[in-house]
Amino acid sequence: MKKIAKNLYVVTGSVLYSVPIFVIEVNENELILIDTGLKKDARTVIKKMKAKWGSLDKIKKIVITHRHMDHTGGLRPILDEIEAENDRANVEIICHEEEAQYFIKYLKDLGLKPTRTLKHEEYISKGVKVKAIHNPGHTFGHICLLFEEEKLLLLGDTIMYMSGVLMPVFKKFHDDYEQYLKTLKVLLDYEWDYAIPSHNRPVKITRAKIEKFIKKTAK
Repeated sequence: MKKIAKNLYVVTGSVLYSVPIFVIEVNENELILIDTGLKKDARTVIKKMKAKWGSLDKIKKIVITHRHMDHTGGLRPILDEIEAENDRANVEIICHEEEAQYFIKYLKDLGLKPTRTLKHEEYISKGVKVKAIHNPGHTFGHICLLFEEEKLLLLGDTIMYMSGVLMPVFKKFHDDYEQYLKTLKVLLDYEWDYAIPSHNRPVKITRAKIEKFIKKTAK
């Protein structure tokens, strides 16, 4: 568990190359999760969150950057834990409107469905200055999350950072690689100073480094 910005924490699992879960502490009674990591990491991240906040019942919303299993695998175990603490819990599952049509089949197998969808540049919650930035390609409904007050961008799977090198996610994992290359420049339309990729241990990358990568890679 690490605090990386005002009211923003990151929880990492134990699996190599696992996807961290980001937690927004809205207030003492409300948390928002961003992604849920791998299913095999769920027990580890649940334990860490309970050590910090005592109860997962404070989780009111779960925002999914995209539908891939390394970002959504922990969804059912985390919801099960919340429901075990409070059988009347009503957690919103949120994704971009373009992702919902693909995500819904996976959620149906878990007995779930998206409860709210986001449009491009929509805030994820009232009173929280975090905006969804739709940048399709990796998946058709992939979003980054812009923390306006912190000038911080969570990249989802837009860019990977491995062994000190910025790179795209491997081509075979994209819905549309050509679209991905075309929408990279969208991220430069917004004001932020640092960005954090999803995979591996979370690291703040300066805007200058991200800009250099995008200008070199994008079409």
